Order: sequence, then C-alpha cells, then structure tokens
Amino acid sequence: MLKKIKEFFSKNPTAWEFAKYTIFSLLAGWTELLTFMLLNYILPKNGINKEVSWFLFVYPTEAGGLGALIAFVVSSIIGQGLKFITNFKKTFKSTNNILLSAIGFAVMAVIIVVGLNLYVGGILNTALCKVIPNVDLAGALAKAICQFAGFLLAFPVNKFILMRNKPA
Repeated sequence: MLKKIKEFFSKNPTAWEFAKYTIFSLLAGWTELLTFMLLNYILPKNGINKEVSWFLFVYPTEAGGLGALIAFVVSSIIGQGLKFITNFKKTFKSTNNILLSAIGFAVMAVIIVVGLNLYVGGILNTALCKVIPNVDLAGALAKAICQFAGFLLAFPVNKFILMRNKPA
C-alpha cells in the first residue's frame, strides 16, 4: 500500500506538493485556530469587548467586539507567517526571489486576512452567534470556515505565481 502511494506521488509531483501543502497548512491552521481561540476567550472576558463598527468591520459586543477583532488579526498574522515559511522552503522548494515572493505573499495574505478573516469572518461570527449560544464555539467555527476558504484560494496562487521555481 505504501509503495503504491509513493509511486503515485512520484508520478504526480503536483499531488505530492498539494499533500505537503495540506499538511503544513493544517499545522499552521491549527496554530492559528488555537491562537484565535485563546485570544478570543481571554480578551473579551477581560473587558476588551467594546463594539467595533468601522468601515467593513462589524464586531458587536455579544460576538466578542474588539477582542474578537484582535483575535482574528493576531492569529491570522501568525498563521500566514508559518504558512509562508514552510510552504516556500518545504512544499514548493522555491528558487524564486524570497523577498519578491514574501511581498507577493503579504499582499495575498492581506487580501485573505482582510477579505475573508476580518470582513467575512465578522459577518459569519455575528450570524453564528445568533444561532449558537456559545460565543467561543461560534467564533471558532467562523474562523475555521474562513481558514478553509483561504486554504483553497492560496494553493494555486502560491504554486503558480508566488513560489514557482525560476526558469532554468
């Protein structure tokens, strides 16, 4: 069985990259989710729960307010940093310019963090808090859904644009 799996991956290098990408993203994702859950529990419970309603970001007090927003931001930065480092070096073994790749990754990460984690995450968190009585569980579920969407969007961008190998 193991031999067949190795043969499959040796014949399909993109599948092997996707498998490694998935493993490293799961590790970074769990780190991100656990960081979020810890901060989302501690911050609002310690009075950092003032309602945030600014631009696209709406975090009502009953959904964690400012504490939830901070938890989304800090955990996202940690998760994205881990994903860049592991995927650049281990998954794609990129020979691309690391500085240019990091800048491109940062732009993509900002789009994912602001668009998915903060904007969509805030909407989803608020909606889930209306149907799930446990604010911490609702926040974790919203965070996990946003992370999965970001995971699916980031693989092709990383593989084909940001972390490709330089032409020989």
